[in-house]
Amino acid sequence: MSPKIRRSSTPPGDAGRCYAQALSNTCRPSQGGGRPGIWAASLLYAALLIASTASAATISVSSDLQAAINSAQPGDTLLVAPGVYSKIALDKSLSLVGDGAVIQAGERDACVNVLADGASISGFLVQNGFYGIKLNNVQGCTVANNTVIHCTQPGIALLFSDGNTIRGNNASFNGLGGEGWYGIYLSNSNDNLILDNVAYGNGAYGINLFPSCSNNTIRGNILQGNMYGLYMFTDCSHNLIEFNDLSRNTNSGLDLRFNCTHNLIRNNSMIDNVVAGLTLLDSGYNSISGNQIEGNGRYGLQIQSNSNGNTIIDNAVSNSQTGIFLYSDKNLIYGNKILYNVIQAEDRGENSWNASYPLGGNLWSDYHGNDEYQGPGQNVLGADGFGDQPYEVSRTARDQYPIMGGQVRQISIIQKSLNPTQARVGDDIRITVQLEALYDLNQPTVRAYQPGGEAKGYGRLVLSGDTYQGTFSTALLDPGEYDLVLKVKDARGFELEEVLGRISVASRGG
Repeated sequence: MSPKIRRSSTPPGDAGRCYAQALSNTCRPSQGGGRPGIWAASLLYAALLIASTASAATISVSSDLQAAINSAQPGDTLLVAPGVYSKIALDKSLSLVGDGAVIQAGERDACVNVLADGASISGFLVQNGFYGIKLNNVQGCTVANNTVIHCTQPGIALLFSDGNTIRGNNASFNGLGGEGWYGIYLSNSNDNLILDNVAYGNGAYGINLFPSCSNNTIRGNILQGNMYGLYMFTDCSHNLIEFNDLSRNTNSGLDLRFNCTHNLIRNNSMIDNVVAGLTLLDSGYNSISGNQIEGNGRYGLQIQSNSNGNTIIDNAVSNSQTGIFLYSDKNLIYGNKILYNVIQAEDRGENSWNASYPLGGNLWSDYHGNDEYQGPGQNVLGADGFGDQPYEVSRTARDQYPIMGGQVRQISIIQKSLNPTQARVGDDIRITVQLEALYDLNQPTVRAYQPGGEAKGYGRLVLSGDTYQGTFSTALLDPGEYDLVLKVKDARGFELEEVLGRISVASRGG
């Protein structure tokens, strides 16, 4: 059966937009400085693409996918019907769109071998090959919304491939024979976007970068049930790693080894890994911030052997055998919540456990000092939110400005007013609150509660001058008495939840 072909005189929308962006040099991954040569090549490719898509076709394929690829023209889209297809070599800038289609190969073959810049493949079940989807020395390709399972080597592999997008795929149960081990694998590949994928139950690594992978963005992936969630090995630097779930792996959630430097690691979850949430080995000058590191078996963070110069800020490290273990020097650790670990921290190097005053140190759940003094020397009368006595991390390491936490009110109500306090259903209550805080505040909110009841209604307060003002509508309340409760959080994560006052709400006819 001949493929059904529908030709178009206009380029696809995405290609047109990319071309327009390329003319202004903005069609690129969002992170990393990139390499001028890559983007110059991308610009040239985009210009060629727009020319080629002037007569792009949409082709329906129901048999012999490789033959359809061979006969298609660059820029064409192949709509692949449900069925089982043999391995393919994608050597043109085509878009392959699967609709229940399966691509499989023998155990020594790649199911999909991508050999052309600008190709895309989406919506397929890819299984049982040596590689699942293999990108080899290509740029500007997209691999999206595929399921890639039971391959001997990586489910999805990028080899010497830059500026590609890997999005929304499920790369699970690959490398189980002890040969490949990877869900998603990058080697000598830069400036790629690895977004919103799932990699579960692979032989060793959910995602692996090795070697020399830089300026990649790894965001929003779920990497659970592997040996390592994300493993970076040998000269992988300047990568952005954020908003990933790196939990419940049999070794570490995130592991960086051997000159993996200047990476930005932020806002990830590393929970219930058997060994560690995060491990650094011979890898310095990384920024680690805003991560939830909780319930890991041996270490929350372990920083080993020449992993110097890392900055560890504003993380929550809790409920591990050892919260933070350091066997390196010149690391800066402050603004973290270090809570309820059996051993809160162990420092076998020379590191700084606080920033300069008034940035301060860390919040320790087992600190029991007082806060009667302030200033760099903690010798001026008046509370400042830091303990007057240092927290002893080890025999040679101290946090000079331990954060008091609940022992000092980080946020206080100075003045408050509710008007009126007697209302009918549907009336607005005008609220004015003056707050005092050590750190910047997020927007306060107000909700209504009855004893033992759930929150009802919602109001926001906006800063006006030195007070927060707003209204609370009673439209969603039943007649009765309610406590209006203010909730606000500061930039360090401290919260205040306090009753502003009581209102009485009558029915409209009352």
